[in-house]
Amino acid sequence: MSRVVTDTDRAIIRLLQQNARMSYAELSRATGIPESTVRRRMDRLHRRGVIEFAMLADPMRLGYDLRAMIGLKVELKQLEEIAETLRAMPEVTFAAFLTGNFDVAIQVVVRSQEGLVEFLTRRLAPIPGVRSSETFVMPYVIKPTTAWMLPEAAPEEPEANDPGDDGEAAEPEPPSPPRRRGRPRTSPTP
Repeated sequence: MSRVVTDTDRAIIRLLQQNARMSYAELSRATGIPESTVRRRMDRLHRRGVIEFAMLADPMRLGYDLRAMIGLKVELKQLEEIAETLRAMPEVTFAAFLTGNFDVAIQVVVRSQEGLVEFLTRRLAPIPGVRSSETFVMPYVIKPTTAWMLPEAAPEEPEANDPGDDGEAAEPEPPSPPRRRGRPRTSPTP
């Protein structure tokens, strides 16, 4: 499956990143393409996993006042089991396998310092295969991961190579019937 993302797709994505609540009609007006085309393109981008739809809540405004990054050193032979456990923990908002000083990094959100201590001692430490951890409290987030914007693309190909409104490769034109030589035949007139 091709991952073709056209300039028009990029424009739609950037507009949605600026305002995820834009309607198809608003996107149509902003891009100058028909609403039905916007809808088909968004459906295609979603089907292919290029975009996802989510609702984000602000933990701080909901009483979860402490955010921390935690670096873990783990037994790599148990990585999948550890990953499965971390995915199931509601406090963990992000987890990734790393190269470098730590094997795994996680971000957690808890209500308080006491909540962090409880998470570290009662939830994280007992996980089989976790050898050690180092915690970095985040009192201030400079730029959240949700702030990432699709960069403006340098023009690589003309939009004429766009695979079509539905995002699938355009069907080749059927070959024309062979042309006859000589005068065209005419039907006798009544």
